[in-house]
Amino acid sequence: MLVLAVSMTIAGCSSTEKNEDNVTERVVTSDFILEVTTPTVLSMGETIKVKGTLKYTGIKPVEVTHGKPIIRFFFSGSDEERNYTDVGYVTEFKSGQLVEVEDEFMVTKKGKQNLIVDMTADISLTMNPIEILVK
Repeated sequence: MLVLAVSMTIAGCSSTEKNEDNVTERVVTSDFILEVTTPTVLSMGETIKVKGTLKYTGIKPVEVTHGKPIIRFFFSGSDEERNYTDVGYVTEFKSGQLVEVEDEFMVTKKGKQNLIVDMTADISLTMNPIEILVK
């Protein structure tokens, strides 16, 4: 039992030694959950890696019209641009189905920046911008 407690303590400490604080924001509607995980403290020149997960919690299958990718990220602390497809995709979501989208941006601007999350689907989900501090 003591060995388990010590190993759990060590494992817990190793994850807090990172220089970045991660946050997961969540928006829930009647049939969908959107979660976005991102670091909130970065340094100039680093790469910010973000992940979005869309989960269908409804019972009956539903068709959703969307662009590609279905979850899009815009980061004010970077000069990078994305070329997205705005329409033309239909996905049939079944109960419990997950869609994950990952993206990354080179950090080129200091100060308080915003990560904006946008859905291209005919799903009504709006997430407030996530504030990120670039040192």
